[in-house]
Amino acid sequence: MLSNEETAFILHALRPILDTLATLSKSIQIKAADFKQLQDFLTSTLLRLEQLKDYSSNDYVAIIETIQKLSLTSTTTRISRSSISNLELNVSEVFSTKVLPFIENVINNIQARFEHGTLNLLNCFMIFDMENLNDNKDYGDEEIRTIQHHYASDIDESIMYEWKTFRTYLLAKKNSGKLTTHREICMKLVQDGMLKEIYPQLSLAAEIFLVVPISTATVERNFSTMNRILTKLRNQLTTQYVDQLMRISIEGPDTLNEEIKEEIINYWKKLKPRRLAV
Repeated sequence: MLSNEETAFILHALRPILDTLATLSKSIQIKAADFKQLQDFLTSTLLRLEQLKDYSSNDYVAIIETIQKLSLTSTTTRISRSSISNLELNVSEVFSTKVLPFIENVINNIQARFEHGTLNLLNCFMIFDMENLNDNKDYGDEEIRTIQHHYASDIDESIMYEWKTFRTYLLAKKNSGKLTTHREICMKLVQDGMLKEIYPQLSLAAEIFLVVPISTATVERNFSTMNRILTKLRNQLTTQYVDQLMRISIEGPDTLNEEIKEEIINYWKKLKPRRLAV
C-alpha cells in the first residue's frame, strides 16, 4: 500500500481518465470504423473528459474516501475532524494543481490531433448518407464545393454538375425504400463501372474518402500482414504475388465454404502440371 496520500490519489484519479482514452483508442482501431463514427467517438470522449474536470464528480468520491482511510490507517495517532478537513483540502489542491492540468493537456492534444477543419472536410461526405438526404434543391451543394476546393488539383468544377444529377438518382433510390450508408454509396461509385463512367469526378472523390484511414492502425496491420506472408522461407516471392496475397488476407473473407475452396484448387491445378496429388 502506498503511504503517500498525494501519490495514491493521483494514481487512482488517473484511472477514469485512462479508461476513457483507452476506449477512444480501441474505437478508432476497429477495421470497419469510419469518420462518422470517429466524430461521435471524439465528441463523447471530450464530453467525458470535461466531466472528469469536476472535482465533485462521483468518479472521485470513492477515491477520496480511500485516501482518507489510507491516512487513518497509516498513523498511530488519533486524527481529529479538523485534520480530516485539512486532508480534504489538500486533496482538492492536488487535484487542481496536478490532475486538472493533465486533463486539460489531454483535451488540447486530442483537439490538435483531430483538427476541426479536417473533420469538417471529411464530414462533407455525409451528404451521401440517405438518412440525411432530402429534396432541398441546394442539398449537398456547399459540401461538394468544399470537396472540390480542397482537392482542386485533382477534381474539377464539373463535379457540381455530376452531383446535381446524382442527387436525383439517390432520391429515387430513397423513395423506393432502398436506404444505404454513405460508405456503401461511395463503394458503389467506385466499383460500379457504369456509375464510374457517368460520374468520374464524384467517383474520384469517393475513392479519396474510402482510402483515407482514420488512424495508423490500418497501416500497421498491413505491415504485420506482410511480415506474416513474406517470411525467410518465402523471401523469393515477387512483389506481384505479395500484393495479391496481402489483398486476400486483408480484404478476403474470414472463412471459405467448400465450393470456393474447390474452385481455388481446380484453378491452381490448371495453371501448370503439379507433382503433388491434389
